[in-house]
Amino acid sequence: MTDLTRRNFIKNVGFVGATTLFCGSLLGQNAFTNFSDLDKEEKNILSNFSKSNISNAFLLDQALFHCYTKAIVSWQKMGYQASGNFCYSSDDNRLKMFPMHLHVDGSGKLDDVLLCFGKNADGEWKSLKSLSGFDLEAITVAMEELQMHNSNVNLSHYLFPAAAVTQSEPYGFMTQKGSVYLKTILSPENTAITIIIKEGTTVVYQKEVISKHSLNVTSVLV
Repeated sequence: MTDLTRRNFIKNVGFVGATTLFCGSLLGQNAFTNFSDLDKEEKNILSNFSKSNISNAFLLDQALFHCYTKAIVSWQKMGYQASGNFCYSSDDNRLKMFPMHLHVDGSGKLDDVLLCFGKNADGEWKSLKSLSGFDLEAITVAMEELQMHNSNVNLSHYLFPAAAVTQSEPYGFMTQKGSVYLKTILSPENTAITIIIKEGTTVVYQKEVISKHSLNVTSVLV
């Protein structure tokens, strides 16, 4: 990915009383586009993945079904529910992503999360990462800027978890081409998401994204 324009936008700003978010989820008024509407856009972060019916995916792969149902228990306890009867798949079907959202009566949709599952070399499905609305917001910004200089590159190989790789990073995840670092700092004034994308060990993109989401810090789910 040698054509990538390197950017250096990280600001070393301290947030007094701010909360650090590990690639998880939170309660905040989320402005991210509904997953069900993504296929209506010409370009979106999931454009390189196929969209399929969840029921059909589970019928074809019972191991995936068992992995998914085990992983969503904790999310359901927090009030999250599936965003529809569909999921997203990589070309080799070794990466599956299931959108969920948190909806509260009287407040509307508060958060999106994309649950990522990968099939390893032994054919076993593993839960890889959960990408929160803030993570997805930063990934969207990165993809839009990187596409301006790398229109012929499949950016999903740089921006989404690698299916066959054990994910152990507390912030971010390993990708097919390198890694993505994601760290969200919650603040009543400005919620900032730091994103660093590497190709191998080389940093090819860095930015601090100021979220467009409003946030009630007293409602953070840890």
